[in-house]
Amino acid sequence: YTLSLHDALPIFLKGCVKNMIKNVYQEDNDNEQALFDALYRLMMDIPIDKVTVSQILEEAHVSRSGFYRRYKDKYDLLNSSYEKILETTLFSFHTGNTWRDAVSQIYQVIGEHWIFFRNAFHSQDCNSLSNYIFYRTLRLEKEILWKNGVDPEKPENAYRLIAYVSGGLAVTQQWLEDKANLPLDQLVDILTEIVPEAFKAYFC
Repeated sequence: YTLSLHDALPIFLKGCVKNMIKNVYQEDNDNEQALFDALYRLMMDIPIDKVTVSQILEEAHVSRSGFYRRYKDKYDLLNSSYEKILETTLFSFHTGNTWRDAVSQIYQVIGEHWIFFRNAFHSQDCNSLSNYIFYRTLRLEKEILWKNGVDPEKPENAYRLIAYVSGGLAVTQQWLEDKANLPLDQLVDILTEIVPEAFKAYFC
């Protein structure tokens, strides 16, 4: 049986579209890695607020349209990259890792790249990484409490969460300013100790 041109055209077009989508997807992934690598190199020398999108594009060899197809701005690039780090570190708590071990994993990454993260934390922008971490951590911990039958929206719980997350961020920023000199185990001890007493059963 031989397909007519009329019958074969939809199959051919379907294959073309599939390949086109695959190529666009691969290009986006390649661009994503190139852009983050470029941002990382730049932020080893200067804070995020002083980095320009033009510098990132020149360093990454990515077009402006390729950048804005995926990201709103340089902060979105930074925050999206941090989210991917969370997926392999802190979020391991969802798959059976202890809270302490999950926290250790994310802080090991931060400590190994402390210059980069210190330059990220120096930002005063409303879309800064520190603000992103605050709201992302708050959301994660609310999810954990809801899962355990605790209402995180009750005023006393909401205040505890804000105090815990804010305190953790302040400790992180000071650790980065000190060039991550405090040993990781000691830092994680402190971050574990400041978990509110009412929540300790759920973050262990």
